[in-house]
Amino acid sequence: MANISRLPRPLIYAVIAVLCTLGLVTAHRSRIIENWHATQGEDTLFFEYNDANIHSLSDCFVKRGVWTGLYRPLSTNLYYYLGSRLLDNRIESYHLINLVLVVLNAVLLFRLAELFLGTWCAMIPAVLFASRIAMVEVVLNTCEFQGLSYTFFAIISVDLFVRSYRSASSWPLTLSACAFVLALFSKESAVVVPAILIVYGWLFEDHIVTLRYLVHPVIALLWVILFVAVLRPLSNNQPTGFGYDFSVANVLRNYDAYFLAFSNLLLIPLESYVMPINVAWLAGQLYIRLLFCVLTLSEIAILLFPGFLKSQGLRVVVFGFAWFLITTLPFTIFADRLFMRYGYLGHAGLALCVGGLVESIVRWFSTRRPAALPQVAEPSHA
Repeated sequence: MANISRLPRPLIYAVIAVLCTLGLVTAHRSRIIENWHATQGEDTLFFEYNDANIHSLSDCFVKRGVWTGLYRPLSTNLYYYLGSRLLDNRIESYHLINLVLVVLNAVLLFRLAELFLGTWCAMIPAVLFASRIAMVEVVLNTCEFQGLSYTFFAIISVDLFVRSYRSASSWPLTLSACAFVLALFSKESAVVVPAILIVYGWLFEDHIVTLRYLVHPVIALLWVILFVAVLRPLSNNQPTGFGYDFSVANVLRNYDAYFLAFSNLLLIPLESYVMPINVAWLAGQLYIRLLFCVLTLSEIAILLFPGFLKSQGLRVVVFGFAWFLITTLPFTIFADRLFMRYGYLGHAGLALCVGGLVESIVRWFSTRRPAALPQVAEPSHA
């Protein structure tokens, strides 16, 4: 079994894709079947808006989307523009694209995790990521191509950035930057990706004061300037309609809910696709908040003194939890908008945590095996 890494890479990826598909089917099979021919209300909004307003490729980028205050040309205007022309807006085709992307994103997470954990343990985050019940709306709703696409480009960007450290070529870093740009134009939440890269460098590389670590923050800064000065005016500077609550209580409650929703056990039976009442209730309990505060403060303390982490697996655990905190942060400031689907990219980080924990446990047990007793040769007799 240990020789799986010696298999041809396409075969390894095929095996991972099959395992992730099985995980996805196990979690959502009946809902996928029931939803296959169904159209949600937001689907109709996109179809009608694009038919009325988007008539060329340039329109996809110079006109606002369905929702004011946002700019997601790749995952909204362009996606539905191409869908109307290539797929005739057949809802089944959109559903299939969602399913393929869920599996593909999990395979990409495997590719990234393998750099830290090795082939076997890297399978764990991939299968976990594809099989989360909390991502039911991501799986079923075609408009969640927005979340799927920015996650796709964000994972690629992180993966290529890590590989750029191990390559003498400048291409991995360049492609990582391009993937980051595509993520930004798929969903604004991708703006936090540079923070993931900085945490990676802090934990796994010798130093982070290099030009490599300036590329993505500079892109993020330029995008913010472009968004404020040029892109928002496309919507006549109209607000998004979202309410915001920056209080510690709200942020902590939202973090707790996304963290708890990672567990499939808490979501069976699934009584709400948005956020089950029991998870929202648990997230508001004092002991859950205290537990999450302890985890977060421990994470910060470890990040301040990473030298104490001698195990690669434990570094992955810390990296994965930081990934969750960073990528979920943009959604924790919403008021009365607690949706499980917002935790999608964050759950990739929690899946990495589990993979790193398993790797650490396996390594610990392997080092605890008693050494074989030395063989004593029998004395020779003259």
